[in-house]
Order: sequence, then structure tokens, then C-alpha cells
Amino acid sequence: MARKPKTFNRNAAKGELGLSELHIRLNFLRKENESLIEQIETARTNLEKLNDSIQEVGIAIAQRVAPYRQRMFELDRQIHQLFKEIFTGKNLGKKTRKDIESFYYHLQLDGLLSPQKSSFAPNESEVDDSFDNFNEQKQWDGRQSQLEEIVKPDRDELKKIRQLFLRLAENFHPDKVIEAAEKEYRTEIMKEINLAYQNADLARLLTIEKQQELEIVINFESSDDLTRNCTKVEAENTFLKEQLTTLKQELKLTKKTQQGEITAVFKKITKYGGDPIGEALHEVEAQITLAEELYKLVTDFRDRRITVREFLKCIKPQKQNPITEEELILEFLSQFR
Repeated sequence: MARKPKTFNRNAAKGELGLSELHIRLNFLRKENESLIEQIETARTNLEKLNDSIQEVGIAIAQRVAPYRQRMFELDRQIHQLFKEIFTGKNLGKKTRKDIESFYYHLQLDGLLSPQKSSFAPNESEVDDSFDNFNEQKQWDGRQSQLEEIVKPDRDELKKIRQLFLRLAENFHPDKVIEAAEKEYRTEIMKEINLAYQNADLARLLTIEKQQELEIVINFESSDDLTRNCTKVEAENTFLKEQLTTLKQELKLTKKTQQGEITAVFKKITKYGGDPIGEALHEVEAQITLAEELYKLVTDFRDRRITVREFLKCIKPQKQNPITEEELILEFLSQFR
């Protein structure tokens, strides 16, 4: 009797092929997930290192600058006090007083003295504008306005992060165990979970979840389970890509800030034994020398060692643009780019 020929079961083949494709896709998504988490950790580490370096350089500059700044502050205070003594203690004629007041005003306006608003300024509106401009200071941590432009996590991403946080908190809550060692371990894990949640750090939460093997065991024979898990991992990858983009953007912006540029070139110069702070502070030393000369001049006039004419002709105020020590250092370092 002839054997019945075998028939091709298209539905079965189609089902096997579908499961195979889902397996391949899930494996691909998981590898992509792991890669994204690794890239995020690398980017975060680089950003933390850069911020640490910026802080170190900032502290180094502040420590070197402090004596100069204190000396300038003291000289400035003393010179203002000398002028106060001159205006209150000397019998000055109307024209002489006016000339000295104008001289004193322009010393402030030109940046040789700190601004002290007074009734003898030639033009009050000019004083307000000039002093306001004079007092504008660029802060060491000046990247805030740029970083605020970075895209914040949207509602869906925050919801995803919260769901994962709650799931991890449910699994690791210390009150669910009695053993002291296990309770202590869970407490430490919860600290990491809470910190990651506060920072909206999906990558870190996923890393904790993966490390502790909290994923539900997948039944690879069920296409429904495979489909659900593919969708789940794919959604996670979308959020991780956004987080990676945000970290890269923040790192890029931080490098481009004034303190980021200072830090990069500062480290390059110091690597070969250079002293960028010392070189940049030569300009500050010149400003201190000028302030000391001015102090001696005003002291001589107060003590009647020089006349009014000699006093007003000794130093001609020259317009100076107020500049911070950090800006001086940046200007110096820009020569080495």
C-alpha cells in the first residue's frame, strides 16, 4: 500500500517562523538595552569627572586669587576712607571741591575704585547705568542658563520611571525581611533606588533591576509573552536613548562653558609643568600696583605733601573694563588652544 505523501503545514511553519523572529528581535532589543545602559554609565562618569575637575580648578584658582582679591579690597576701602577724610576734614574752595569730587567719581567710573553712589556725580542717569554695568559679575558656575535648555523628561518617561521605581521598591523594601544582614543589604539597595528615582535615572533603575534578576521568567513557547516583552524592552530602549541624548548634550554644554574651557586648557598646561594661574595673575598684580600708587597719592594730598594741582595731575584715570580673575585666566589660556 502506497504511503500517503506528507503535506506541508503552512500554519505550523508560519507559527514557528513568527516565534523565531520574535526570539531574534527580543535578543536584539536586549543587547541594545545593555549597550545603551553601558553608554549612559560611561557618559555619566565622564560628566562627573568633568564636573569634579571644574570644581578642583575652581578651588585652585580661588585659593591663588584670594590674597590678591583681599589686597585689592583693602586698598579700595582705604582709598575711599581717605577721600571721605578729605571731603570732611579739609577747607576746600567750591571749585577745588568740585574738581576733586569729579576726579573721585571718574576713578570709580573707570574701574580704579569700586562704585560709591553719591550726590556729586555729574549725571545721575549716567552713574546708574555705569555702576550697574560695573557691578555685573560672571559667576564661576555660569552654565546654568544653557543647561536649562536641555530637554526634561516628559510625562510618559516619568511615568515609566515611577512604575519601575515602585516595582523595585516593592521587591527590596527592608521591612519585608527579618534577618539583620538582609535588611541592611536591602536598605543600601533602596538608597540607590531612591537616588536614581530622584534623578529620573531610568538607566540606573534598569541596571539595578537586571543585576538583581527581577525580570519575570519568559515562556519562550508563548508568542504573546514574547510580543509583550519585545514591546516592554523596546519602550525602555526609547527612554534610554532620550536619556543618553540628554547626558551627551549636558556634557557638550559643560565643556563649552567658560569654566569648562578653562579646565581643559588648564590641565593641558599643568600637565607639562606650566603655571597658568601665575601667568594670568600678572595683570592682577599690575592693578594692585596702580591701586597702591593711587593710595600713596591720595595720602600725600590728605597730609598736604602735594598741592591740589599736583594731586589732580599725577594720575589720569583711564577707562578700564572690569574683569574677573577667572576671565583673565581664560583670556590667557585661550592663547594655547
